[in-house]
Amino acid sequence: MAYSKTTPGQIAAQLAVGAAALGLFYNSFYRKPEAKPSLAGEPTPAASSAAGASAAATLVALDAEAANTAGKVWAAKQKQADAESEAPGTPSLALYPSMRLQRLGSIAVVQPVWGGEVAGPSLTCDLETGTLALAEHPKVDKGFSEVFGVLGLARLEAGPALVVITGLEEVATLRGHPLFRVTKTEVLADTRNGKWKSTDHSFLKLLKSGTDPSRYGGSLYLSHGGDATLTQQRYEASQGGVPWQRAALSFTWNRNLAAPLLEAGMARFVPPVFQGFAGEIKELSLPGSGSRGHDVRVTLIARRSLRRAGCRQWRRGADLVAAVANFVESEQLTVIDGGAVQASFVQIRGSIPLLWSQTPCLKYKIPIRLAPPARSDAVFAEHARHLIDGYREVVGINLANQGGREGRLSAAYADAARAFAASGPGPAAFRLEPFDFHKQCGAANYARLAVLWEGIEREFKRFGYWFRDNAGTAAAQAGVFRTNCIDCLDRTNVVQGMLGKKQLEHLLQRLGLMREGASLPQALPEIDVAFRVMWADHGDEVSMQYAGTGAMKSAFTRTGKRDIWGLLDDGAKSLTRYYLNNFADGHKQDAIDLVTGSYTVVPGKRAPFHRQGSPAVPLLAVAALLLLAWFNLRGLAAAGGLLGAAPTALAQQVAAPLALAATLLFVVMRAGQQLVDRPQLRPDAAAPWH
Repeated sequence: MAYSKTTPGQIAAQLAVGAAALGLFYNSFYRKPEAKPSLAGEPTPAASSAAGASAAATLVALDAEAANTAGKVWAAKQKQADAESEAPGTPSLALYPSMRLQRLGSIAVVQPVWGGEVAGPSLTCDLETGTLALAEHPKVDKGFSEVFGVLGLARLEAGPALVVITGLEEVATLRGHPLFRVTKTEVLADTRNGKWKSTDHSFLKLLKSGTDPSRYGGSLYLSHGGDATLTQQRYEASQGGVPWQRAALSFTWNRNLAAPLLEAGMARFVPPVFQGFAGEIKELSLPGSGSRGHDVRVTLIARRSLRRAGCRQWRRGADLVAAVANFVESEQLTVIDGGAVQASFVQIRGSIPLLWSQTPCLKYKIPIRLAPPARSDAVFAEHARHLIDGYREVVGINLANQGGREGRLSAAYADAARAFAASGPGPAAFRLEPFDFHKQCGAANYARLAVLWEGIEREFKRFGYWFRDNAGTAAAQAGVFRTNCIDCLDRTNVVQGMLGKKQLEHLLQRLGLMREGASLPQALPEIDVAFRVMWADHGDEVSMQYAGTGAMKSAFTRTGKRDIWGLLDDGAKSLTRYYLNNFADGHKQDAIDLVTGSYTVVPGKRAPFHRQGSPAVPLLAVAALLLLAWFNLRGLAAAGGLLGAAPTALAQQVAAPLALAATLLFVVMRAGQQLVDRPQLRPDAAAPWH
């Protein structure tokens, strides 16, 4: 995985970066949401369990399937659903998995191939005029690069820019299809036609950084079959059509870039892509009731919403259409014996659904600004209705502090939830479960999470999870846990990992593959280790997208222990986040806004780019003054000792530089909001209610 366990050496490197940033400071100084397919309409877990086979019968059905035939019926159904009537020798997927890119002057040609032969008409794009066409093209057999999909087309004022996927890495299997992580992209534009101005180059630079996996376009995933943007429950409920008609558009990261190509009838070239995480534990074998074991595969997928997407401090809370920042849907899929048993458990996270903000201003602890309840309550109600439409019941787990500056938010959240319950569908539809993580667990006492579990265990059992087996048992997930802290990263990851483990334990006990009352670490320690690593990787990657670092507290998720290395790792990440929030995230936010369509380039409209202030010069002056005072102090000490130095000399050579440095530092901090790296495309979105 991309974000593996942090080693002591890596921690030391992160501490060095963080210390440098801190040293610089001290020394120099959700349009209306589209309707989601409801998770309702299927039997509840309790009803299904009563009507279905017992755990023993399920195991008999599993053992009756030979190892080389288990799940064949299920796999055949998936293949049939993705197949199209095509000539022999062409791919049976609705999306082209392999293409060749050839550049002919200002014309880009993308030709689908299969088995080395042309598999259909080619996509051609005139990079000067933006004209798109599907046409028969001679076989591209030289001067080409391999392409695995077209991410989309950005229409800039000076001309189009075509984004293609040139590198993939297989990370998991989803519904019988490989699930890939994008490792390399290429942006094609004709910048030598004389039309390109400095603003066009600025937009192109943002597009490149926003789609580059090594910059801000990391953690993009796709599959050429199997509808990767859909949970298993929504996939089962989806009705025919092509992938783009079934896709969950709020989780489809390239929705905006894909639009021109979809309008031109080029959908087969453009795979729906999501940002988030995908990983799996595979090749696991558990003993069964018979002579053979059972193969188990656990896949974890996180899908980030496009709505209010962005960086940690520039996108907080909700906007006026009830979209919340850092909204991520995480799905844990378990497949046993190639599909003889399947289970899916979905959780969500998202910023506290009120109108609030924390705008970077060079302060380490940024003040929280909260809109009046008269503005926030309506937004909360709309957000809650949207969740209930998509997931039925909702339990909101609020891990933020119940006192201090976070306490204001927690209190307003509780008030909004009570008001919604009193005026809407009732308290059961959206229930808030507050749990002050820092007060309850402190720095290392994570056993206190048992208190939280006691408060939500009843809903956990009632909500259940999506389940199918070859014995005819079927159940649907009837509700969802929505977890948040302030960032919806660090504390949230710990609790979501705990719930994921509870679901896996319940599933294995239900099937008789783990004894009742046993925990995963006790019964299956090797699986527990792999499970913890997968969830820690999930938390790190989701955190990297929003905050720029891996998740804090991930060492506990990864190892089950809270030790000094974990604390040092958290300290390094905290310092790094401070630097990124203040000096780098404005550019990142602009790139995200351009890629996701939050900002659209309009021909003739003046670009919003402008020079921004920087604290670099005054901070360097502060550093110089501090050094001057230090050298003067040492000089006086060497000349005859500080006690013998004249008061005038101490005042002029030491006190005066220190006073001037303090004054400059005070002025810089007062002007902090004007000196940080601010987003320029959508500055209004940081606090949209103003």
